[in-house]
Amino acid sequence: MGDELGAGGQGTVYALPQSQSPSLVYKAYSEEMLTVLDTDVLAAMIDLPSGLSAQDRHELLAAAAWPRDIVTENDRIRGFTMALVPQRFHTTLKLLNDRPVRLGQTQLLLNPPDYLHRVEIRIDDQFRLELLADVARTLRLFHRLGLTVGDLSPNNLIYSRTGRPRCHFIDCDAMQLNGRTVLPQVETTDWEVPAGGGAPGSKAGDAYKFALLCVRLFAGDQSTTDPSALLRAGPGVHALAVRALSADTGDRPSLGKWEKQLRAARPTPVVETVSVTVPTGPTRTTVPSPRAAASRPPAASAPARPRLTRARRRGLVKFVVLALLLGYVASHTNQIESAARQVAESIFSDEDAAARAQAEEIADLLTSSAPVRDSVKSAVTNLAACTNVKRSVANLGAASSARQQSLTAANGLQVTDLPNGAAMKALLISAFRHSKAADDAYRSWGLNLSKQGCRKSALNGPDRKRGDKESTASTKAKQQFAELWNQIGPDYGHDQVSYQNI
Repeated sequence: MGDELGAGGQGTVYALPQSQSPSLVYKAYSEEMLTVLDTDVLAAMIDLPSGLSAQDRHELLAAAAWPRDIVTENDRIRGFTMALVPQRFHTTLKLLNDRPVRLGQTQLLLNPPDYLHRVEIRIDDQFRLELLADVARTLRLFHRLGLTVGDLSPNNLIYSRTGRPRCHFIDCDAMQLNGRTVLPQVETTDWEVPAGGGAPGSKAGDAYKFALLCVRLFAGDQSTTDPSALLRAGPGVHALAVRALSADTGDRPSLGKWEKQLRAARPTPVVETVSVTVPTGPTRTTVPSPRAAASRPPAASAPARPRLTRARRRGLVKFVVLALLLGYVASHTNQIESAARQVAESIFSDEDAAARAQAEEIADLLTSSAPVRDSVKSAVTNLAACTNVKRSVANLGAASSARQQSLTAANGLQVTDLPNGAAMKALLISAFRHSKAADDAYRSWGLNLSKQGCRKSALNGPDRKRGDKESTASTKAKQQFAELWNQIGPDYGHDQVSYQNI
């Protein structure tokens, strides 16, 4: 075997020697998974392509990292080989001083525009429509072949910004074939089918989760169910989402309707009205202003010093100048220029520039700290399943070091010009301090597992409980911070954040 490419609760994926199998990788199931593995279904999945037409076989293998061969050791099934994910389904991220190349998991795209800009993922609404249309087409193919994804989530769906198709499915052994599964069916947190919405492994369940994907991709949010962001895709797409997310499974639109509507849609900005009071008279002018991002819910309470976004400030200056021009005759040019200058200077004050710079520092810290969470979550999941213990311990050690860097950066933040700045700084410090303590506790838990093995006492030892307690405290601080930040972040050009991404 070659290098370890990834690990999770089910097992570990390894590269194979390039001289022998340059286009294949090997997935080795964990011992725990081998006890519940249905080898007959795995064999049926491997045999599926050979029984298809040439066209269907080509489309299936292009759309998924499909199982190819069963791997045995001493006559015992250990896992299977599958196709290596094509290079165009990888992406390069900008993270501090590093530019790692990773699988283009769709979960990366379910983040606010500010995050995508910082990590240099450049997509627009036209790309979103193309990607979703291709996912709908692929799901239609799967369903026609007797397959359902079941655990449809952004973790097992990857994307390409070049070429066609746009989407590619991984972890295909988690799918259902004619109602049967290789492993027990699971659902990703926040991607569960609601009661009465269809079984997780059903076509109706896939259709519901596809609607969630549409909403969250356009909203740049990992967990929202509000379809208003899809107004940017047009009323037809928005109407499909409203129907798809309703409790009535009988009214849920087909994937064929989704694909047709998505391919016909054209991105459209949502229009809002901005009221501008002109200082030269009592007249109140209402000006339409296009907005590319989805409407946000009103904040629970207004910040101490509400501010306009950068775009609106620029627009405000332009419209004030326009109103002044309309209010004066041509002979008052000098007065007009002077008034416009005063308005611009009052809007773009030095004090405001300092606040924007401080908000920028916080946004940079949030961006740099976000990737650590996924690494910790994966490590803790592995430890709970008693798999890949050594690697998980190493990842938790690295995460603890990264949290310390975030904690140091949080302590150094300047927040004197920001509304609720001191409270936000204190909450960030608390969040990173508790997160680091949780990482250290979980690492100790992993070291104990490596010594004692997967005994019940070791799996539920005091270090795990201490880690859970610290993690809960960190989550509370993150939630409180996100509530404050989301009241002011957008006013300085930064999108709202979810505590789950801190």
